[in-house]
This record gives sequence, C-alpha cells and structure tokens, in this order.
Amino acid sequence: MYQRFKDRVEFVAVYVREAHPTDGWRMSSNDRAGITYKQPKAETERVAVAKKCCDALEITMPVVVDEMDDRVGHAYSGMPDRLYVLDRDGRVAYKGGRGPFGFKVGEMEQALAMTLLEQTTPAEPRVSRVPVLSVDEAWKKLPPTEKGAEQPLPEWARMLAAPLPRTTAAMLELDYLHRARSPLDPVLRGQMRWVAAHANRCAYSEAYAAADLRRAGLSESDVARLAGDWTGIPEATRLALNFARKLTLAAYSVTDEEIAQLQQLYGDKQLVAMVLLLAYVNFQDRLLLTLAVPLEPGGPLPPLELRFAKNSTGTTAPPRNAPAASTSRKAERILDPEWTSRDLVALQKDMEKQKTRQPRIRVPSWEEARSQLPNPATATRPVRIRWSLVCMGYQPELASAWSACTRAFAEDARQDRVFEETLFWVVTRTLNCFY
Repeated sequence: MYQRFKDRVEFVAVYVREAHPTDGWRMSSNDRAGITYKQPKAETERVAVAKKCCDALEITMPVVVDEMDDRVGHAYSGMPDRLYVLDRDGRVAYKGGRGPFGFKVGEMEQALAMTLLEQTTPAEPRVSRVPVLSVDEAWKKLPPTEKGAEQPLPEWARMLAAPLPRTTAAMLELDYLHRARSPLDPVLRGQMRWVAAHANRCAYSEAYAAADLRRAGLSESDVARLAGDWTGIPEATRLALNFARKLTLAAYSVTDEEIAQLQQLYGDKQLVAMVLLLAYVNFQDRLLLTLAVPLEPGGPLPPLELRFAKNSTGTTAPPRNAPAASTSRKAERILDPEWTSRDLVALQKDMEKQKTRQPRIRVPSWEEARSQLPNPATATRPVRIRWSLVCMGYQPELASAWSACTRAFAEDARQDRVFEETLFWVVTRTLNCFY
C-alpha cells in the first residue's frame, strides 16, 4: 500500500509508549522475538527504542516519536497500534480498530482510495476572511516608498495594509530578502520553502515556492518530485529538506547530530539563514491559513523589490492599550493541566537548568554582532539576548529586516501587554520551546 500511494499521500508512523515493556505487561511472545525493552523514562530512551524498531522492521516511511506525556497517543487512542487516514483538511476520514485485531490494512487502503477519489473534484474557491483592498487602495494606506511604488501587491498585503500598514511594509521588504537576496542558493531556499509549506498544507506558499523554483531553473518534474520520493536528490539537499520538514512540524525534536551535519555541510552562516527562512515561512503560512488568503489573479507574483521611506528621526511606538478595568466578576480558576502542571518554583528550576544548556552554535559577543550591522555607530545600546546576537552576528541583514517587522507590529497593533505575553506563553508551551 505504501509503495502504491506514496507519491500521492503523505505517510507517517508515530511511535508511542511501549505496550508490553519488560517492566509492565510483559509478553512471552515478545521475549521469543527478542523485543525486550523497559518502558522509556526519557525522550532519548524513547527515540533509541524507536530507531531499533525502524531498523528491525526496515521501515521506509517517515517515523516520528510521541512526546513523553503521550499527547498524540492519547489524542488518537493509538495504543498499542491504530491506523488513521486524514483528508487534506486534517479531518479523520478513516479510523481503524484497536490493534492488533483491529489492524486491517485492506480496510485502510480502501478508505484511502475513496478519500483520494472524493478530493480530486475541484474545490470551491476560497473566500478570504477579512476585507481585501484594491491595489490602488492598498498603496494609499502604506507608508511612502523610495523604490518600487505602484506595483501589483500580493493578496495578503492588500488584506493587511489597512489595519497594519507599517507591518505590511516591513513584511514586503522581508519577503523580498528571503525570496531574492537570501545567502542561500535559490534552488535550495525554494525547495525548503516548498517542503515547509507542504507540511503546513499551505497551498498559497506552495504555489509561490514552486514559481520561485521554476525561475531558478527547475523543471516541473523536479518540482513535483518534492511531493514524492527524494531518492534522486543529493544527500546534502535531502538533509536540508528533512530539517525543513522537522523544524516545521516538531522543532523540539531536531537533534544535536542533525544540526552538526548541517553545520559541516553548509557552515554556521548558512545554517542561521536556513533557520531564519523557516521561521519566516512558518510565520507567513500561519497568517495565510488563518486569514484564508486566496492566490491573487495573475499570481504567484515575482519577488517585489520595494523600499519604504524610514523616519529619520525615529519612530516612537504609541502607548500600549491599557488592560480592561477590573470588575466585580469572580476570577475563574484555571484547571487546564497544560497550565497547572508546573508551579512557579518548577518553572524557576527549569529556567536555571536551561541557562546551563550548551548552544549548538557559537554565540557572538555584542561587539562581534555590532560590527556586522549596516550602521554600527547607531547601535549604542548593547544587546544581551542570545538569539538576537546569533541572528545579528551571522545574518545581520535578515535579522534587521525581521526586527523591523516586530517593531512595526508593536506600533500598529498596540496590544495589551498582559494579553500579548499570555499568547506568547501559549505558543511556546504548545511548541515545547524551552527558551
């Protein structure tokens, strides 16, 4: 079944907790087969057992490992094994019975064939979820330009120009840098962008990445290969594409060894450029998917070389919106285990532990990072945030353009600080980001 459908379907196996460990419900049949493992107590142990499983069974499809809190196993009731088919919208199209007796591959194959058949019919046109300005209307909302005014604008820019004009301008400049001036090879950056977009199921970004790849000289068959078997792609490129996919779907699972391989093949500067590209792509894909941005007529558009006028006297962000006045309403107690599983003392201990973590890349000093900036003399206030030093020290142009986006958003959005930090907490907890 895998060989039959692998070019049209994205297969993935999820390794969950051991059903019959030697220190749990031990099975004599497992002992006879040499499957004798204790229940893993740490992520590294679980990964090691999963690797042995892959080697023993010669699994060729991608395999990922569930978190130690068994979030995927619980969500999909995957113990000891279970088959699922998800359609293109992420909905469950088929749910098999609990294994081993409910493990019916033929049933799944039939469901897969029917799902593909149903989804080959033309989809209804997507309708954007926010108003879309005309090109002329959008240009009137954006800041004055020094270069490239009055060009056609992508659909997302025409949606954001009214509520977030300065942010939109900064994002347009950043988009051009990643698509046209990134230090990465044009083919590699297009391939990585396509793989991330495909993992996110973002058709808009897939179309743009494919258009950039065709401009870089790739044939239609080369672009189509990204959705199927990567066997014919050079190993160095495959490693970068696997990194793009893994960083998109489960960034916390990227290993020291994988980073070391990329560093050896591409060097530190190129590695940081890859991470910044994927951070931007995933940010943009979430924006496009949430707002249901349709591909604009005549799109995908080529990279737009735009330069917006900067206020030479500096821009002062308006004051943030004040929190709503307190009311007499009784505060609600939060019972969500995602929030209550750690108290303040535990968080502080984790923070101290994180501070001792060794980075995978050398962190430049402030003096080193400052010397890489376009105008070092203007950077008088030292930066101590380590991820900022890494970005500024290795890729100052891309880092500066991203910082311009975040500053512009602060000016445009004027969010309540408590609300903003709460969102930050939710996102980082969901992504399992120790930082």
